[in-house]
Amino acid sequence: MFNRMLSLIPTPEFYSELHERYATNFAGSLKGDPEKTKACEEDRQLIDQNLGLLLGLAKVITAKDPSIQEAFGLNHSADRTVASAAVLERPKDFRVSFDKKGHPEVSIAKILGAKGYEVWACDADPGLEGNWRLLVWSTKCQRIPISGLNRTQLNWLRIRGKRGDMAGPWSNPISLQP
Repeated sequence: MFNRMLSLIPTPEFYSELHERYATNFAGSLKGDPEKTKACEEDRQLIDQNLGLLLGLAKVITAKDPSIQEAFGLNHSADRTVASAAVLERPKDFRVSFDKKGHPEVSIAKILGAKGYEVWACDADPGLEGNWRLLVWSTKCQRIPISGLNRTQLNWLRIRGKRGDMAGPWSNPISLQP
């Protein structure tokens, strides 16, 4: 069983041969040769599979020798921890536009670290928190369609970024005229 597992690990010679074949097929695929294009895609998938195998093996071996992970450049856990702990910023460039049918859409500049955006509306006194209600939650920050508004009266809108249970600060409210 041990020898069988070792035989599945790509050798440097196998990987070099595969890489050369991929480079040749890639050049042919750029010239529009359909056979080379198909062979190039198959080689790319094989390279991905073998690299995934080597990287997975490196991660497993790290339990015995932590320097292996550093040699492969896989030691990025500290970077991810810092990014996930970052505070979400206040939304910038909050604006309302209208699609071709005249329906309102809101957009903001992307908030670093946000996984989604909440748009809230108010058609009464915007100074009272109880008057606000959630309109829409979106994973995109541009052209978020807005519905559920009473367009015969003044509406106020605000938006904030979210990541998991963490909510960022609100944008300044903007008014949407009737």
